[in-house]
Amino acid sequence: MSKRRIKKNKKPTGLLFLLLILCVCLVTYTAYTSLVSTQTEPVVVVQQTEWEAEKQKAEVPSKCIALPQGLEYPYCPALSHVSDHQIRYFDHYALCYRESYEQAEWSAYCLSASQLVKNTARTDNFRVDPAIVTGSADLADYKKSGYDRGHLTPAGDMTFSTEAMSDTFYMSNMSPQVGSFNRGVWKDLESQVRVWAQRFGRIYVVSGPLLEKPASAYASIGKNEVAVPEYYYKAILVPVYEDDADRDTPDDAYRVITMGFILPNTKYDGSFWDCAVAIDEIERRAHIDVFALLDDAIEDKIEAAIDYTEWK
Repeated sequence: MSKRRIKKNKKPTGLLFLLLILCVCLVTYTAYTSLVSTQTEPVVVVQQTEWEAEKQKAEVPSKCIALPQGLEYPYCPALSHVSDHQIRYFDHYALCYRESYEQAEWSAYCLSASQLVKNTARTDNFRVDPAIVTGSADLADYKKSGYDRGHLTPAGDMTFSTEAMSDTFYMSNMSPQVGSFNRGVWKDLESQVRVWAQRFGRIYVVSGPLLEKPASAYASIGKNEVAVPEYYYKAILVPVYEDDADRDTPDDAYRVITMGFILPNTKYDGSFWDCAVAIDEIERRAHIDVFALLDDAIEDKIEAAIDYTEWK
């Protein structure tokens, strides 16, 4: 004899389900209205590379340009950790060392008028740079080579501090220069940079050899085979301040002007003005992006041509 199944009374599940749906809708609506009340634009998350993030800046009036920190440092493959590039930061300048050429491809700094004081004498303490992981060139490479240990960031721009001056004598900041070039037109241009720093209040400078060919294609000196460049460049940016602006305040209203030079590493009897070029030409031959932190529209405009108007 089979057991009879006892039917249980059904509970009002339909009503409970309806109440649950109403509660969920109420909570969702409350959260939505709260979100809308606190923002007028949808939040969009965009993945950016580190470099793209650095280049992103707030809009400013057309006559003003926000001054990015580190504007003097070019964009080069070292930022992507490519081998054969090492960026070396000092307190008052930086450089990017190329092991295959045993010298820096750029050395950059910012110089203000207030730093044009002589608080220290020239140190001449040339020495190996221990921070270059692959090993920098050494003094023996230049001995009896017929070439000067040519500064890229000049010692003459760092006389405001004994430490700053001393830092320019690391061999990572040296490049083989013909003596008459180093002590001639190159020195003249370095002196003119200080004149501009005094005149304008602040100046950004990038200097280096043009390493356009494989290292093996250049003549070399020393056991470390330091490549002897055929040309050197100097790229200069100046913020031109409004008449009532305080030059010592980095974020004052200003516009920027640029000037570039490419000079042959040989005795040159002419003026450095004969070697003036657009910044674009330096970038094309040096394979770096100079003053890359400027807004692209501004950068494209000021780097495309030579304008002597405010420089001479």
